[in-house]
Amino acid sequence: MDRLVMQWMAHGLIDKKEAIDVEVTANQWISDLINRFMIEETEYKDLKLHDILHDLALYIGGKEYSHASATEHTRHLSLLGVDNAEAKSIMPQEQQI
Repeated sequence: MDRLVMQWMAHGLIDKKEAIDVEVTANQWISDLINRFMIEETEYKDLKLHDILHDLALYIGGKEYSHASATEHTRHLSLLGVDNAEAKSIMPQEQQI
């Protein structure tokens, strides 16, 4: 959670000057998100985006961003609309041509 709060602060979502106590403000926000079923606590006390919101984010974001990775076990990989530098960043070093 500390990392999440730091990211919120870095992106300007929580202003140190406006918030009386940044940690209290962040905890209130997290509680609100949990109560609205937007995020959920895992068995390891981590937070994760609710499955439906995760799927929606992937659907919307998939139009603009994509993620691919390859391991030493990958046999075939087709990349359309990707330049050589991007393709090399996906492939493991030992398999790069």
